[in-house]
Amino acid sequence: MQTDVWIILDSCAFLTQKHPNGRLVTIPEIEKELINKQSIQYHSNLKEHNLDIIEPNKTSEEWIVGKANETGDLDVLSSVDKKILALAYELKGIVVSDDFAIQNVALYTGIKFVSCSGNEIEELRKWIFKCSACNHIEDNKNNECRICGSTDIFRIKSR
Repeated sequence: MQTDVWIILDSCAFLTQKHPNGRLVTIPEIEKELINKQSIQYHSNLKEHNLDIIEPNKTSEEWIVGKANETGDLDVLSSVDKKILALAYELKGIVVSDDFAIQNVALYTGIKFVSCSGNEIEELRKWIFKCSACNHIEDNKNNECRICGSTDIFRIKSR
């Protein structure tokens, strides 16, 4: 892989220490997701040598939120996930993530992605939300069913 290609690192890249070569970049908040001594040390070592830390702009984040809403992934993406995707969108980079929701939104938006573990989605998924009490279906996640008022709403694959 070319070394002038932006490689946007999600937490799995630090946890596994597996990622393609390139211009390595992540967001400031990723450090809070690193849970063991090895991943924290790897992050620190990369930061000293060739890891850029960049905060994506709000416009990119808003664009990603809109696209994640269209796929039905918005409710499962963390703020860190959205920022990783927003940065990849801005830099036209490759996202390194094992997170299937990140991969799904990346696939939907044309952002390239690779997995740390080799587990990658093979097809785009669109999700809808179904009330478990009355089976009412909505395109967007609500806190409660607007038909029966149940709060037991779950995500299912759209046909």
